[in-house]
Amino acid sequence: MKREVSMKASVSDQNNLIELQRIDTAIMQATHKLKTLPEHEQLTAIQTRLAGSAELLATAEVQLTDVTIDLRRSEVDVESVADRMAKDEARMSNGSTSPKELEQLQHEIATLAKRKAELEDSELEIMMSADGAKEKVEIIKRDEEGLKQLELEINVRLENGVAELEREIQLKKSERTLLTPKIEIGLIDLYEKIKSNGGGIGAALLIGSTCDGCRLVINAVEMERIKSLEADEVLRCEECRRILVRI
Repeated sequence: MKREVSMKASVSDQNNLIELQRIDTAIMQATHKLKTLPEHEQLTAIQTRLAGSAELLATAEVQLTDVTIDLRRSEVDVESVADRMAKDEARMSNGSTSPKELEQLQHEIATLAKRKAELEDSELEIMMSADGAKEKVEIIKRDEEGLKQLELEINVRLENGVAELEREIQLKKSERTLLTPKIEIGLIDLYEKIKSNGGGIGAALLIGSTCDGCRLVINAVEMERIKSLEADEVLRCEECRRILVRI
């Protein structure tokens, strides 16, 4: 494998580079966490449920309106039959009704009584439907209130979580600003180039014979070569090409 032109950097610079990597990793992790806070998904789920609840409520309110109209019509029908019965009973009791008219009135009152009973049974069924429709509307509204309260609580948690992570990111960026001038510019440039192509990792520790960047073991021949190099020699992992810093 063709090797890059060798670079030298003081042990101090290399150690600072690892510290810079720790800072950049912390920023990267906090930024990722900022985008993936569970509250984002929770709010999306609640908003979906609220949208569905709004549709259910609209349907339930239409049903309640319809059954309320039906109930009023039924009440009017019962009242109308009751009025006719009252008038017939009044005519029967005034004493001026002929026997034939009396018989007709008795028959009509019996018919009206039967009709009134049927209408009252129907009215009772409609009243039960109206109570059910009203209860359904109330349940949906209570659920909506609960969801909105939960949405408010999650928004507060999200705002707090975002604020905390943003403070952490800002703190790490401040630390980075203070640290970078302490590192030789050429080493910084190499680090930034590798980091942009290495998933945010541009430098890693050499722990024993293992690269902490790709977690692969370096072969014995390469390790012997590394041991022969001066401490200020900048190392690169043969596998992931990240900068290796010896402990």
